[in-house]
Amino acid sequence: PDEQLAAEETFKLYCKPVELCNVIQKRALDNPAFLQRCLHYMIQASRKKRIQLTVSLSRGTNTDHNIFPLYVLLATPTSDSIPLEGHSPIYRFSRACLLTSFTEFASKDHNKATFTIPDVKNIATSRACNLSIILIRCDSEGQVGENNCSGDHVEASALRKLEGKCFWGKIPINLLGSSLENCVTLNLGHTVELASTVTMNPSFLEPKFLEQDSCLTFCSHKVDATGSYQLQVGISVQEAGARDMSESPYNSYSYSDVPPSSLPHIIRLRAGNVIFNFKYYNNTMQKTEVTEDFACAFCLVKCGSYKGLGCHLNSTHDLFHFEFWVDI
Repeated sequence: PDEQLAAEETFKLYCKPVELCNVIQKRALDNPAFLQRCLHYMIQASRKKRIQLTVSLSRGTNTDHNIFPLYVLLATPTSDSIPLEGHSPIYRFSRACLLTSFTEFASKDHNKATFTIPDVKNIATSRACNLSIILIRCDSEGQVGENNCSGDHVEASALRKLEGKCFWGKIPINLLGSSLENCVTLNLGHTVELASTVTMNPSFLEPKFLEQDSCLTFCSHKVDATGSYQLQVGISVQEAGARDMSESPYNSYSYSDVPPSSLPHIIRLRAGNVIFNFKYYNNTMQKTEVTEDFACAFCLVKCGSYKGLGCHLNSTHDLFHFEFWVDI
């Protein structure tokens, strides 16, 4: 009994920092510490999900027309533009890509266009709800040379050469968002393959450069309105920087009783579990505690990652000595 009491006394060394953190946290509800505010902001910023879209064309589904070169833009209508009769809205774009071959020709350059957009859950409530993928095929005299390309990216200034007759179509991003909103596969880090049929309409491309932004519009009055055709466009969607959650060491757990809608959250939560082994009484005894979402066992601050937790423990709770290891 005396030895047990002595051991409990040594364990109380861990309790004192916890009591102090509880007092500080209670006080911080009304007057948060500056460092804590910054840490919370950085965590929230790092957790903002982004979606990567990769646009490509397959030879097997597009055989009827000469469709290259094809320019792919991520654009949004300007808020102050009122379309004239026979004109499309004025679209502002920040990135344009060039496709010159089908996706089957992996050795060829310029066979896909990649863009990054906000998380699908935020599309409906953000400015991204007006985004569209614009597809443009111009006549040969208006083509941009590959010298104006960096990877699959086309310099905005070079697009002035595209003025003239063209075929164009668009894919509204909000339609993709509605298809992906409840997609469990995407949330698990997998790539989702979508297909979209785009009607390419004849028109006349009119580049507009408003202030420092690159803008363009399409006029149907200057061309013959006949000759529309359809493209079958493939779109690969994945979380930007996502890691396939099936590779997680927690994948060996059984999730058969977990609803599909909760599955991504459960896996990510388990992937953020941290086991704290508190050694005391001259390192002869040990107590264990498990936290979720990379949270500190002393003050319960969520540190966002294992590396962040290590930095937090060494800088904030330096009264103790920590040893870190990852159990794969």
